Amino acid sequence: MSEVKKIVKESTIAEILSVSGGIVAGIILSSMTGVLEKVPGMLAAIPAFLNMRGAIFSSFGARISTRLHIGELEPVYRLRGLALEEVLASFTLGISQSVLIGIFAYLVSLCMGVNPSLLYLLGIFALAGFLSNVIMITITFFSDIWLYRRGIDPDNVIGPYITTVGDTIGLLTIIASAKVLGL
Repeated sequence: MSEVKKIVKESTIAEILSVSGGIVAGIILSSMTGVLEKVPGMLAAIPAFLNMRGAIFSSFGARISTRLHIGELEPVYRLRGLALEEVLASFTLGISQSVLIGIFAYLVSLCMGVNPSLLYLLGIFALAGFLSNVIMITITFFSDIWLYRRGIDPDNVIGPYITTVGDTIGLLTIIASAKVLGL
């Protein structure tokens, strides 16, 4: 029964953080109305971008956690060997999906009667993908190690935690990318 209590305790804390982070992400999204009005197709692409961040980095966190549990990775804060391979796979997937989402945003914009620059939308989502990949890989990897070293099972925490952090970071990097590219 003590294992059940541990799982419930760790998961409950992660879910509370997730809900709180969702509120923060909603506030950030509401601040984006100016950008969204200029390029209506972006609104359709943002959920896909955020969902993709959650899927990629929750999976990345789970793979790191599994490798820690079975002893394939040492709980050290260094990216090498299998950890580096996991990082490269997640980074590549994140960039390729970001480019596809930029194309999707362009097509949705065309369907809505707006004719934005394809290069502009690709630039926003590719740059946001790059920035959020770097941030999310760092946060996910170090969180997994930190939790594991403290006797907290990362599998109980990392999914909801990283998904929420990914939503917040994803929105912030979209805003930053739009500003860098002049919107």
